[in-house]
Amino acid sequence: MKNLMKSAAIAVLFLVSLTSMTPAPRPDLVISEEGKNLFVQLHSQLQGTTISITDQSANTLFFTDAYEGSYAKKFNLEQLADGTYFFRVDNPKASQVYTLKLVEDRIEILRKEEKSSPSVFRVDGATVFFALSSEDLKKVDITITNSQNAEVFRTSENVDGSIDKVFNFEKAVKDSYTIRVADGKTTYSQYIEVS
Repeated sequence: MKNLMKSAAIAVLFLVSLTSMTPAPRPDLVISEEGKNLFVQLHSQLQGTTISITDQSANTLFFTDAYEGSYAKKFNLEQLADGTYFFRVDNPKASQVYTLKLVEDRIEILRKEEKSSPSVFRVDGATVFFALSSEDLKKVDITITNSQNAEVFRTSENVDGSIDKVFNFEKAVKDSYTIRVADGKTTYSQYIEVS
């Protein structure tokens, strides 16, 4: 009996450790039976995970950083007009985008997209290296935000198929930063803690 208990405990620990290593942000979205309520729960997300809700015009209605551990929140969308909205969970490894439709007194999930980001970032201490190449890569927009989601750096660059960048945070103010590089189709992000 003791061996069976030990085996079960080891199996549970193994499953928990596997779950905590999962790079994709796996949100559990629950739509309330009453009204336009959306319940969100995240488990074992990576540092640098962000949650946002945008409308069709790309206006950000909600944005937050969800740090390591569990995250749960109830969104009351009663005040939003009927239409299409996008609920997005991003982390440095992957992103999930839910297309939501608000109609009268209910919410519908129209589509769920999940994308894994190729490893375009490499972190070495307080230095972040970024390398991306693609035949149709013509322009990139780079933004760096701090832990308060305040923009500390922004640039747009025209490129011819590839880009290599080095971001040096050695003399940066102690804080956490998120680097986002958008190529028009995909947004790549990397979280870094400067201590």
